[in-house]
Amino acid sequence: MSEPAAAQPDLTWPALLAHWTAFAQASLALPKNAEGERWRDAVPAIIGLQAIGHALGEVDRIGAEGGPAAALDLAAVGIHKHAGLLRELWQGEPLHEELATMIDDARAALAAAKNGCEGGDSRAGGRGFTGLEWIVASDRLVVEHPAELIEALLADGFDGDLYLPVPGTVLFKTSPAGFISERNGVEISSEATAAVADFLGRKHVSPAHRAATMRQVYRQFDFGAGCVVRDLVRAVDKGEAPPPGQPQLVAAVLSGRAQNVTLPIPGMANQKPVPVAIE
Repeated sequence: MSEPAAAQPDLTWPALLAHWTAFAQASLALPKNAEGERWRDAVPAIIGLQAIGHALGEVDRIGAEGGPAAALDLAAVGIHKHAGLLRELWQGEPLHEELATMIDDARAALAAAKNGCEGGDSRAGGRGFTGLEWIVASDRLVVEHPAELIEALLADGFDGDLYLPVPGTVLFKTSPAGFISERNGVEISSEATAAVADFLGRKHVSPAHRAATMRQVYRQFDFGAGCVVRDLVRAVDKGEAPPPGQPQLVAAVLSGRAQNVTLPIPGMANQKPVPVAIE
């Protein structure tokens, strides 16, 4: 199924949400074991979470009173409501993995939308974003060396910046998985976006979200204990010193030029899960 046509700038949040609710209803596919009254009762919340996640990707186009800020508040309320209903239906039992992922995806979309609305950038023509960001949606994400992806993007005329995970390392759920932007606010091509999504693995990352600036993942260590303690996610601010930690996203392309990306280091993917802290 093809996605709906792009929303118009004068949309309200209810109209934008209705636009994507129809899409979610048409494309809804419950797990194969989706049986019983409980799953039927869960359908409205499932549709609601998917619709909110998609709509947040276009929230900067809302031009009605209150604008994107009011829409983000309504989105947060909606996510809380739908997540509460699902947890109530599964009370006393672990929430089904696919439902937990839907909630995480919606929250990740909200975080990305907030980042985009709060940041802004003149290169984006006043639209409040400079690029697109992917977020880890599965428990773990490990990628290979991006040599083939880089070659393909440059052959197609990509002239911007691309940041990807360190090859062979592991990132955890809700962590940024990649960032792409074009120079001078030029629209990022659908071909480039699709190529990066395919490289990252569509089942492992959320759909690309508009972002005001790149967010970096800083892996922080307790050197006394000899272990990783957390991954800190923070927007990159060139005017401030980065926080302590080892960056987990590396430049693959800068201003249309391929960068030297290190080869995977054996054992890097064996890192045990650590908390992901988002600032």
